[in-house]
Amino acid sequence: MIKLPFSRPDKKSRPGKSSLATLFARYFIIAMAAELAIIIGFAFMLGKLYQNSDSENTRRMLDGPASLLLQELERVTPAQREHALPQLTRHFSYPVKLIATPPADLDPESKQNFATGKTYLDFDNNLLYIPLPDEKRMVMMGPLDATSNGNDSGWITEDIEVLLLWILFTGSTLGLLIYFYLRPMWRDLVSVRNAAELFANGDFHVRTSQAHSRLFAPLSTALNSMAARLERLLEMHQAMSHAVAHEIRTPIARLRFGLTMLEEEDDPDERQRYHDGMERDMQELEELISASMEYAKLNRGDSILQREQVDLYDWFDDLLDLVDPLKPATLSLTMECARGHATFDRKLIYIASRNLLLNAFKYAQSRVHLIVERHGTMLDIHVDDDGHGIPAEDRERIFEPFRRLDRSRDRATGGYGLGLSYVRLIAEHHGGSAFASNSPLGGARLTLRIALG
Repeated sequence: MIKLPFSRPDKKSRPGKSSLATLFARYFIIAMAAELAIIIGFAFMLGKLYQNSDSENTRRMLDGPASLLLQELERVTPAQREHALPQLTRHFSYPVKLIATPPADLDPESKQNFATGKTYLDFDNNLLYIPLPDEKRMVMMGPLDATSNGNDSGWITEDIEVLLLWILFTGSTLGLLIYFYLRPMWRDLVSVRNAAELFANGDFHVRTSQAHSRLFAPLSTALNSMAARLERLLEMHQAMSHAVAHEIRTPIARLRFGLTMLEEEDDPDERQRYHDGMERDMQELEELISASMEYAKLNRGDSILQREQVDLYDWFDDLLDLVDPLKPATLSLTMECARGHATFDRKLIYIASRNLLLNAFKYAQSRVHLIVERHGTMLDIHVDDDGHGIPAEDRERIFEPFRRLDRSRDRATGGYGLGLSYVRLIAEHHGGSAFASNSPLGGARLTLRIALG
């Protein structure tokens, strides 16, 4: 686990964290308020749309009872109508009474109709006004709605009961849907949030769990990928800093020793020898720094692949010609290469193949064999030697930066342990890998596998 010394934010200054209940209540209230507004708005629109037709239909439906009531009232004198009205309307389900004046809120058209003897329906109040032809008084029937009469003093009407039941049913259903929809997203969000907080505090070892919702799955994957990459980069930087510090001690110690001896030596030949040694130490330091910077640059992904199409046999045959002067005279170098063309970054594959061959030159006893095989869209580059091989426990470690095998098995000392690590980086940049195995020659086989563009 790698942690950076970031300062942890003060808990008092951090905003309060929301909970699933808070998020659910917020969305539920918003959804129910929207539903209620839709229902009320829809009911209001329907009421306005059908008010006139409903009013006219109701008035026509009541014209029959109104005509019969007028006929009965015309049989009695105006003075007796007040006493006769209760007996005539005893079977009505709504109140009927005589009033002296018409309603004050009549529009001009209704007043004109009322003056000609037509009935007037107050739709909002469920009241029907019936003019009497032989006097100024009129009959008021209603409220026509049974729930609006004086016998029912409750405020909950049938319409309100239906509305409340509908809200209860849809609210519970909608609440369950919202809860089960938000729950997996909330769990994913909490997982990402907790990981991000630990990530911000320098813990790049943390990983989020697999997201259950498609909304947060890309975020979780991206966060894990970023954390893994940063952790790897930090590990690499830490390993390189320690390794460079370790590698740099030897040439510095030799430089210090050379300076001391140079000051004390009087013989010109010996002074020149110490001077040449110090020059070699300075060159070694420069090469170490240059190799470390190139490795770090490739590991950061700053290098962009420049893919080119090459003829496989010609290209690897030229490679062997270039490295042949670098091999010991006692070694034989042979090649077995597939025919055809392939596309890759010539510069990087040259570096990787050259590093594999130079590594084989160090450990081979008499023979190094290069094999290039093509398998579909993959290209395998094998380098076999007849040396002592690589123990199974070291086959992964040799690809680590600054990792070298036992010097007792190394024909030529030197190098910085970046060659094989560089090979693996180049393979990964080409969508492949690098690994070690046993060679048919009896020694080690190092394989560079790349995806062809």
